[in-house]
Amino acid sequence: MWRNLKPYLLVLPAISVIGLLFFGGFLLGFLESIGLYSLVGEREISFQPYVDLLQNADFRRSILYTLRITALSTLLSAFVGLALGLSFIQMKGIGRRILQFPMLIPHLAVAYLVALLLMQSGWISRLLFAFGWIDEIQDFPILVHESFGWGIISAYVWKESPFIAFMLVPVLLRIQDQWGQVARILGAGRWAYFREIVLPLLMPSWLAASFIVFAFKFSAFEIPLLLGVTYPQMISVFAYQLFSGDIVNERPLALALNILIAFITALLGLLAYRLSKSWLGEESRGWN
Repeated sequence: MWRNLKPYLLVLPAISVIGLLFFGGFLLGFLESIGLYSLVGEREISFQPYVDLLQNADFRRSILYTLRITALSTLLSAFVGLALGLSFIQMKGIGRRILQFPMLIPHLAVAYLVALLLMQSGWISRLLFAFGWIDEIQDFPILVHESFGWGIISAYVWKESPFIAFMLVPVLLRIQDQWGQVARILGAGRWAYFREIVLPLLMPSWLAASFIVFAFKFSAFEIPLLLGVTYPQMISVFAYQLFSGDIVNERPLALALNILIAFITALLGLLAYRLSKSWLGEESRGWN
């Protein structure tokens, strides 16, 4: 019995601290958002902050903007990560180290590096100007602090693509070379082999990793704050602006927004879990 309980007891202190900080903060935030824990002393249950939030035009614009950037950057990260994962199997030494490098960089540093690279006065524009490929530094396109969010997307793709790649590597290592040889003997080309054999085996890990990246980007804060514009804002930055504004009147609204963000992120995580679990059965049968 002790052997069965020992692993759980060893992780219990860490789980207890994380659970207390997360769920305790979540509960306090929810109570304050509905008026049961107020700084001004007025305690009355009301879901009006949630109603006001859903009726707020800036909130609707922010959520649509966040979904667009998150979906586009996740889609690009998924395909770049797939290509990197396939390439990783063929890499040796320094190539693998370079692929791992973005995973070691904090998101705050990634935002700073992207700004240095992609700003109109950044390194890339200066190199293009030095080689005579552009007449003026101002001819370089605006990729940072612009409304579409190319700077944010670029930072996310560079940072998260290796994560997706490494989620795929264990599956790729299990695929035997003989399968490709048999496929060629049977007349299947490389694309047919990849589409019919490799991709179905990769799909559970690929989708799960993509959902994890999507959920993370949806609520991430550092990169949108440093590389985004003042309007429209991604939802995390919008919540921060509400929270740091009029603390008496807008604090319940900001907390309601954070509760919604946590709820949406939890739903995405549950969806990723259910999807990967349903695909996992098919994958295990495929390996057999």
